[in-house]
Amino acid sequence: MIIQIENLHHTYMEGTPFETKVLHGVNLEVKEGELVAIIGPTRSGKSTLVQYMNALFLPKTGRVVIDGHDTSKKTVDVRKVRQTVGLVFQYPEHQLFQETVGKDVAFGPKVCGIPKEEIDDRVSEALDAVGLEPKVFKNRYIFALSGGQKRRAAIAGVLALQPKVMVFDDPTAGLDPKGREEILGTIRRVHEKQGLTVILVSNNLEDVARMAKRVVVLSEGKVVLEGSPHEVFSKVEVMRQIGLGLLQTVEIMSRLKERGFNVPLDSLDADETARRIFEYKQAMKGGSAGGAV
Repeated sequence: MIIQIENLHHTYMEGTPFETKVLHGVNLEVKEGELVAIIGPTRSGKSTLVQYMNALFLPKTGRVVIDGHDTSKKTVDVRKVRQTVGLVFQYPEHQLFQETVGKDVAFGPKVCGIPKEEIDDRVSEALDAVGLEPKVFKNRYIFALSGGQKRRAAIAGVLALQPKVMVFDDPTAGLDPKGREEILGTIRRVHEKQGLTVILVSNNLEDVARMAKRVVVLSEGKVVLEGSPHEVFSKVEVMRQIGLGLLQTVEIMSRLKERGFNVPLDSLDADETARRIFEYKQAMKGGSAGGAV
């Protein structure tokens, strides 16, 4: 396990009249090389949880171990934890502050004391990983980039630190469909080609269904569901109860089931849903409509 979280609690403004408990005994494990999505309604604790993974918060109650580094211990080297886990915040393009793309991507490694020759290689590798041709974009001014390109440049700045884990907190927020596909493609590339462990925080259920191998659902600071996308999204009553709603495909199958049709609820995309409805209709013609599809 590259990330182990045990009985984690978090309270904002503890001991004041504005005290707010956000995490209530969260337990979570992430294996190296996984692509895990964390979803949940507003104020469920998602963003707070991932900040523990990057040691922006250190546990007072509970335990967080990142690649062998126990952040609950006073002796923990926070710098090593942050080198292990790269955290990409919502709207990461707001973090761009250098004049050109290359200078911005190089900033983190330079602060870490990486030799200049290695920094140049890291910048080129990171830009290539996010789909920005180094020869074209290294010297391009930040203001000349599109919204999606700025976001990818910001991700490259985190990749240049060569983390083992990348955490993306709502990475497609505010993007048009083209920009969203670019970012999701970037996340898929860094996971598949570079072998990085990826944690994706998002409430876009369609994106999660396409991207994740495992889904963790938070509600009111607790893990209420965990499993494959098929397992999680088929829990119709739980998803509705916590206010996340349903995948459009699951909604269709759920309404059919409510009308008495014995169809499965775990269809994740339009093609799969259409196939299963067709198979069900064929079964009806064959006189076995009561059987599962």
